[in-house]
Amino acid sequence: MKTEKDISRKKELFNQAVDAFKNATVEFPFLHYNRPSVKPSIFSYAGNYLGFQGYYNPFSGEAQVNTTVPAVLQPFVTTHEIAHQLGYGKENEANFVGFLASQHAPSAMLRYSMYFDMYNYALRELGRRDTAMAAAYYRDLHPRIQQDFEEYRAFYRRHRNPIERVVMWGYGHYLKANNQPGGKETYNEVVAWLIAFYKKSENEEMRK
Repeated sequence: MKTEKDISRKKELFNQAVDAFKNATVEFPFLHYNRPSVKPSIFSYAGNYLGFQGYYNPFSGEAQVNTTVPAVLQPFVTTHEIAHQLGYGKENEANFVGFLASQHAPSAMLRYSMYFDMYNYALRELGRRDTAMAAAYYRDLHPRIQQDFEEYRAFYRRHRNPIERVVMWGYGHYLKANNQPGGKETYNEVVAWLIAFYKKSENEEMRK
């Protein structure tokens, strides 16, 4: 049963994401979000076993967020789904748009959620190339951040099941059929976009 406190928390979460996009339009006008429509998914608990954190509802045009996943994930998931609403259909695009918007968030928690997710993607990519270096970077994290990672991993271990693997396999093929040849790895491609973004920003600073 939903409590007044829970409803208020979700409303604040979604408002903070909307504010992030509003602030971001000053620098990135293409992120204008003129018809906010974000809701908690009614399938959140089922989603934990099926492996989804949020989705764009093409029938209602709403961004749907799984509000039962760890709190550290929810803010960035919200900006990711709003990006889909704005027409950024590919997962790497939605991740990058979520990153751009979250940088301008007045909420420190939203910014932290974004950097937590981006760090996770980057660490995963690094781990594929150099497991020792990835482990060293993880050990250097602040203990509180490590705790968030442990809670995140424990959550998904608790909900792991055979059906999820089948659903994720099907989802990967769905992405490939929709011009995302990397399948589920498309999400991780945001790391290359981030590197290019920071290199471009660095070069612009040097030219000033």
